[in-house]
Amino acid sequence: MSAGRLLSTALRALTAASAREFRRAVADPERAQAARLRAVLRQVAGSRQAERIAGFARIRCAREFQDAVPLRGADDLARDVAEIARGTPAVLTTEPVLRFERSGGSSGASKLVPHTRALSAEFHAALLPWLHDLAVARPAFCGGPGYWSISPLAQRPEFTSGGIPIGSEDDGAYLPRALRSIQARLFAVPGAVARMPDVESCRYVTLRLLLDCPRLALISAWNPSYLTLLMNALDRDAERLLDDLAAGACRPPEPERPNENSSTRLQAIHAVLRYLDLPPRAGRALELRAALGREGRLEPRTLWPRLALLSLWTDAQARRALPEVDARFPGVELQGKGLLATEGVVTLPLFEAPAPVLAVRSHHFEFLDPVAPDSRPRLAHEVEMGKTYEIVLSTGAGILRYRLGDLVRVEGFLRATPCLRFLGRADAVSDLVGEKLSAARVGDVLARVLGRLPARETPRFAMLAPEWRRPPAYHLFIESEASDPGLERIARGVEEELLQGFAYRYARDLGQLGPVAAVRVRDGLRRYEARCILLGQRAGNIKPADLHLQPGWTEHLSCAGEAIGSIAAG
Repeated sequence: MSAGRLLSTALRALTAASAREFRRAVADPERAQAARLRAVLRQVAGSRQAERIAGFARIRCAREFQDAVPLRGADDLARDVAEIARGTPAVLTTEPVLRFERSGGSSGASKLVPHTRALSAEFHAALLPWLHDLAVARPAFCGGPGYWSISPLAQRPEFTSGGIPIGSEDDGAYLPRALRSIQARLFAVPGAVARMPDVESCRYVTLRLLLDCPRLALISAWNPSYLTLLMNALDRDAERLLDDLAAGACRPPEPERPNENSSTRLQAIHAVLRYLDLPPRAGRALELRAALGREGRLEPRTLWPRLALLSLWTDAQARRALPEVDARFPGVELQGKGLLATEGVVTLPLFEAPAPVLAVRSHHFEFLDPVAPDSRPRLAHEVEMGKTYEIVLSTGAGILRYRLGDLVRVEGFLRATPCLRFLGRADAVSDLVGEKLSAARVGDVLARVLGRLPARETPRFAMLAPEWRRPPAYHLFIESEASDPGLERIARGVEEELLQGFAYRYARDLGQLGPVAAVRVRDGLRRYEARCILLGQRAGNIKPADLHLQPGWTEHLSCAGEAIGSIAAG
């Protein structure tokens, strides 16, 4: 039996039971969610949190739960998280906290999210049915190992003052114990590579390992821009990578902006490389060098002829990064990921579903109507087709009635369970002078304006962000082949669309805001990533944004440091 068939057989066997349970659950989400709520309450019982909730022991159903526990956000959890970090036991649940994970953060520094065994099991209840669906519906993805980008890049070992780890030592920690027996067959790049000292060395070592993996069958990353940046690094370092492949070496080049001395960096690199298998592959290097000479760059179809599937975010802001991925990976199937947060998993993709399916066996979910935020949130079996909701979740880690801040739209049902499309963040609102621009609104505007452009002017990067000038104004940072007058026309189109909103028009009429101005960008994704890292985000978590709330992007993204032109008021 071939290695691919062995992997497929093993994967299906190890995930079958969880897939069957998920199938039963989607037929009766009300029952499945009632069971999840009981499980969450059992985890919380006996904790300090339970003692603070009046009548906690008498909660028996979702309505009683809603009446007893208020909706919460990250700030409401900060004190409890700080207590856990100091080593205080039984704060949110009676189960020990195994580690903290850093939340992605949309515009600044991240927050710590406690992870327990119960929460890991809840993640696995979504991961295993998805893997089973892949193995059954797309068995080619088992034709070889995959590249799974899970951990944030360039992460270093950290601990809280109470000795609790921050982050995981290895990506295998995210897998159920049953799957760790086939981990080596699943992972083309070990999770330890994420511990390289900087993003550039992480990418280089990743590429070095992937060049030596002709049987690669799957690439699973988060944002499509991450994959684009990886392939850009391949184009830049192809000759050096091929030299290392032939020699059995790995020599990450110096980063453009070193943040530590060279000897310290080399020590950190060697601490990771000593665990990697890097045999010399002179024949493979010779073959790829010939392809590089013929085609001018190393193409995925040459590197990985068995590559069958890309698993990436495809909704909300991520959708604009897809054309470059499609162009670089022609003929490779793309599956959109479900909605996954550090706090919990909301949806998982299944090939038969019209949109990712609610992870009904993972956590307890509520759905808040953003039009009527004071109304009682709906439960999973109560949502309506076509309606938009904000996700509220309660997990086995003791995070109760947490407003995740993500908006989803109901696009259908799998049996009786809703299928949800991620729309964007509910809490991403820029409000310099009362204009209250939301990320969802800006995303719609950019989709309409940029969607009218000819193909040659389609932007590789586009983002609106505020700038504090006199008066303050929004800049449209855009990487496009359009001429300067063309960029001004694009900015004028964005301005005209924004003026349809009363609050924005009022601010413009009062002179409180200046007009939208276009700022030409080159190498936008890389520059955007670099500044996000400076703002405290981790490379693996960075997501492109239609609207960024942080000012000061002009000096980081602009080709010339100035806007192209001032757009006349609409």
